[in-house]
Amino acid sequence: MGSLFRKKGHKNWGINLSVYPHDQEKRTLLLSQAPIAVRKNVLRPTKNYSPQGETLSFSVDNAQNWTVEVISNCSAWPRKLKKEAEQWCFKVPLEGGTTVFIPQFEMARALFFKNVYLSRSCLDHGILDREFGIEYDEFDPEHVTVRVRELTTCADNMFKDYSYRRFLAWVLLDPEARRSYESISRLQINTGNSLGLYQIWDFQFEPPSMRGAMLKVRGNWDRDTNTFFVYEVSGIGNIAANVPEEVDFVSPKFFTLESGGGSSGGGPAERPPEHEVEDESGESKENYPVILQGNATIFEFAKSFNTRKAATKTKKSGNRGDGESTQAPNEVSTEEQGPDGMLPSADWDGLDDQTEDTNLYESRFASFFKMLEILESKHDCEVVKLGTRKLPKIGRCNGHTMRDDCTPRVWTAVKVSFDRASFYLLEVDMSDATKPLSTKVINATVGDKLIEQRIDFETRLLKNSLNWPKAYLDEVCGASNHFFIVHPKTKKTGQIAMDDIERWAANVYRNLLRQR
Repeated sequence: MGSLFRKKGHKNWGINLSVYPHDQEKRTLLLSQAPIAVRKNVLRPTKNYSPQGETLSFSVDNAQNWTVEVISNCSAWPRKLKKEAEQWCFKVPLEGGTTVFIPQFEMARALFFKNVYLSRSCLDHGILDREFGIEYDEFDPEHVTVRVRELTTCADNMFKDYSYRRFLAWVLLDPEARRSYESISRLQINTGNSLGLYQIWDFQFEPPSMRGAMLKVRGNWDRDTNTFFVYEVSGIGNIAANVPEEVDFVSPKFFTLESGGGSSGGGPAERPPEHEVEDESGESKENYPVILQGNATIFEFAKSFNTRKAATKTKKSGNRGDGESTQAPNEVSTEEQGPDGMLPSADWDGLDDQTEDTNLYESRFASFFKMLEILESKHDCEVVKLGTRKLPKIGRCNGHTMRDDCTPRVWTAVKVSFDRASFYLLEVDMSDATKPLSTKVINATVGDKLIEQRIDFETRLLKNSLNWPKAYLDEVCGASNHFFIVHPKTKKTGQIAMDDIERWAANVYRNLLRQR
């Protein structure tokens, strides 16, 4: 990978590449495709390939103390290519004596270049100030509002996805992260060069300190000199987030989906297994972005914080379940749409957020957990909580997020035992729905398999439009081994009065007694 370049008078930056085989036409990538710009990466794979190189993990003391070298000074640099010889690296000495060289572009890709917007915006000086307003709560230091300006170029799918919302909040609100991201455009202005019709720049940036973070890298290890040249930073764990506990994203364009309004017709367009990403064609403004799999970097924050997509407007929605799919074109575009943009827009998914954050959502089961306490105290039951899980994202299904604020939808499982009988109780958070989902009860003698196969169960639940997948449960557990118990009626969704909770506990106990 060589210098970045842009033709004078043009908007888009490109990346010079060295590719193999050498006769390929693809010698450059647009900066918007940075999520896949990884050394030793197959750009258009026709099958699964094993990653090249060895892996290494290490803890970061302070990345701002890393020294800077050109790639050609690294003895583990495997291919002596003139195109990238003068590109900048971070030189990281490890306690065991190994010296790691991390190309600066790769470090920035792993830290920031998760999708099209964050990739191409890094060289748009001042874009974060132009597109987002930050309002701190004078009465609550742990709450902040991010106002998304109406003319933002940030696609709405970034605000619908809680992982990307959290990541964007970190870039906007964490002082070190924001300073680091904005250093990219500042250094380009200060150190870029002109060459004929083009602006040329050897990428560099100022990293955040990342104190205590764990990096997992893949690359070439030269044992003779004990140097390691990084191809890819595949994971960043335990990264600090100096961000308030509650972050609201608001925009005049945001709305909350309301049930009703008839069917939305067919399901989402079925995407072919491969996409041809067009560099020159503009994306169509009429299309929800096709999500393309990039080289997703594992990202884990040291602390969890909650973000919400806050909306004051409502909009009728059709059925969010599956319908007939149509075949979509295999050509897509990652570029901003022009007046003639006709191709479906596309976005990269380069973020694998593995932050442990279920603690943020367990309060949604407060009434359910109170009912379980009554089972223990008044009905002599033993209750074992098996944990709360987020429902996974399945294709373009929206059921894994809440309708009102696009936070994760969670479910919980408990094991209730008494008189040598045991049952699993499953509860799904439906506090955003007009009609709650009844508690599912499964005889524990056959339910172990379901708990072990919970990922498959979650998929079936989502594909069944957040209704219990009866046929699947019949197959796994047996038709006579599962049943449901309805919730008490409530005046307000998700809120159950104490008297009703006690009656709920008594009803649950009666139903379990009948089935033991």
